[in-house]
Amino acid sequence: MIPSYNRATLVGRAIKSALGQEHAPEEIIVVDDGSTDETQRVVASFGAKVRYLYQSNSGVSAARNTGARQAKYEWIAFLDSDDYWSSRHLKHIAEAINGTRGEAALYFADVAMGWEQGRTYWDQCGFSVNGEWELKRDASDWAMMRVQPMMTPASAVSRTTFLELGGLSEQIRTREDTLLFFKLAFLYPVCAVSGVGTVVNGDDTIRLTQVYDSRSLVYCSASIFLYRELLATLTTIGHERRQYLKDCLSAAFFSMGRVLLSRGKYFHAVAGLARSWRTSPPVFARELFGSAVRRATEGDYAAVADTSRTAGS
Repeated sequence: MIPSYNRATLVGRAIKSALGQEHAPEEIIVVDDGSTDETQRVVASFGAKVRYLYQSNSGVSAARNTGARQAKYEWIAFLDSDDYWSSRHLKHIAEAINGTRGEAALYFADVAMGWEQGRTYWDQCGFSVNGEWELKRDASDWAMMRVQPMMTPASAVSRTTFLELGGLSEQIRTREDTLLFFKLAFLYPVCAVSGVGTVVNGDDTIRLTQVYDSRSLVYCSASIFLYRELLATLTTIGHERRQYLKDCLSAAFFSMGRVLLSRGKYFHAVAGLARSWRTSPPVFARELFGSAVRRATEGDYAAVADTSRTAGS
């Protein structure tokens, strides 16, 4: 299933990669999220092989949720319109589903980053699997890695479970996939599938992970929403994992306070830092110390750079 917004020049490549799979998909759905370019014409050029769904512009989460509701089959494999699948991606996913008798709610493969040379996303995460696939009935340790090894364009989910969880959150503009992966890994078996399934490209100038980086208010707000949502809904996950989520929430409040402080919004900054302290005093202290170290390091670097410029003038 492919959501797309104003990517008429790229969506055709994504569709071709889906049509070229060694294990042919039962259906290919493109959800047009209110495009104003030639997206509809490009999709129509593939004929009846591709289902075209149009909705007014509502965001990528809403588009994926629309596609999931309209899908006719149990397993949904996601693909972004500016990326493409390797030819054996669905074959490997299907083999893992058959090999595990569909026990997992989420199957995910590795990703090649188009702008990287030789290193995959799993390499960056420090993640690997034993054999062709690895099933974990408790995959919480995967979800709690510093960087989650799951990426939506290389993932396939159970449609039933996806809809039972409410799909992707439409209340946040980033990190909605992280929220979903936490829920799936904490509540259901998850299976990692060996090999690169998807090539993620940098040839579109608009990627949400670049627009909303970790220093943006949108990212900080999404992180706070994410961990609050998990703490409110995952009531049976045990003390250790709840404490992990509380620590993450505290760090998110601290990040929000730091961003607001840098923008001169001192009252709201102090409120954010106070929430960080109340949520987890040890995390607040750790973040405060880390910030002080970074400022000192950056200050030393700036002083050296300034001395160098003066000496060379």
